[in-house]
Amino acid sequence: MSSVDATHPALPRWKRLLFTGVFLLLLACILEGGARLYLRMFRGYDGRHLYQYAFDPYKNILPTPNYVDTRGIRHNAQGFRHDTDVPREKPAETCRIFLMGGSTAYGLGGLWPHLQREFEVLDNSQTIDTYLERDLRDALPGRKIEVINAAITSTWTHHSLIYLNQSILGYSPDMVLFLDGFNDAYFYNEDHDQFGSYSYSLPSRVILGEPTFTALVYANGWWLFRRSAFANLAGRGLRFVKLLVTPRKERKPIDVDQALAGLYSVFPRNALKMHRRMALILKDEGVTPVFMLQPMLVLERGHKPMSEMEQKLFDFNVSSYLPNYEAYSGAARDFVAREEARNARETGASFLDLTTVFAGRPQQMYTDYAHLTPLGNELVAARIRDQILPLLAEHANCASPR
Repeated sequence: MSSVDATHPALPRWKRLLFTGVFLLLLACILEGGARLYLRMFRGYDGRHLYQYAFDPYKNILPTPNYVDTRGIRHNAQGFRHDTDVPREKPAETCRIFLMGGSTAYGLGGLWPHLQREFEVLDNSQTIDTYLERDLRDALPGRKIEVINAAITSTWTHHSLIYLNQSILGYSPDMVLFLDGFNDAYFYNEDHDQFGSYSYSLPSRVILGEPTFTALVYANGWWLFRRSAFANLAGRGLRFVKLLVTPRKERKPIDVDQALAGLYSVFPRNALKMHRRMALILKDEGVTPVFMLQPMLVLERGHKPMSEMEQKLFDFNVSSYLPNYEAYSGAARDFVAREEARNARETGASFLDLTTVFAGRPQQMYTDYAHLTPLGNELVAARIRDQILPLLAEHANCASPR
């Protein structure tokens, strides 16, 4: 036996395991604590909510109830992006309006921080619903006006149909506004199905599908992502790395005529059908439905003078999508707008085409392809106010006081 071995005898195995376990536990605590500190300092973490969305068994996701991003986002206990809770029983003589739709209606910040970080997060005070509530209160002094943001990012129109029946009608709305367009209005693949093609349901499909090893790993990873600040941060980082290293698919130009032929078949039996069903349900309930086609940056060439930053956003928008995307989008918008207007006439609803709302305005209205600056949201709200004021006269709670 060497002198070293005699002086420093080997530790028992149980001690080595104990020391290793203590070291790993200490390392995990340091990593978790560092991640929480980083998220608090730079990502608006409130110490309680790591994820902005909660699982919903009917429509896949719901904005996390009572979620707070200290940079300006707050959800109430009902999962609405609203500073205060909304009682299910509507207060007397209150005009209650819901805004539904996807991320533009929700008020999501810009998704292209490599071009601009200024609008990464929009405050609750800078969303369409807040500006609209202010404008309506100014236009109808003496009336109690509520405009409630029930939009959910990344959702399609069938989710609004589900949400309407599942929850929104229980709050006795006088009017429901639907701001849609980008998420599911312009599909042209003939095999597109409103329910089956929704890609964001992948986590629940994997976890609740076949009991494979992959499903087990995915379920545990998903649990960690929502419970651990370090896992959350690491998961987001890995997602970004995967995006960088994933080879881009071959960018075949869109055959505009062929794509439009597909759209003529796909849109009426998917998104438009959902709007039709929602209109009929709401009319039957005595609620006024208003369907709105959202503005999109790719449609603005020749209509809106662009600031230097907006031009950068526009160029990236056009170049990052398939060739001929801009040409297709313009023609598709015309068809979708016509069909939405026809559907509104047939169902007794109202339709508002907001794709030209920024025409002639040189200020920056977009933060990326479809999300809006606070000024953009304010101008959209003003256009909506002008459209709905005559419609509100149909409801005693909403009509202008005599």
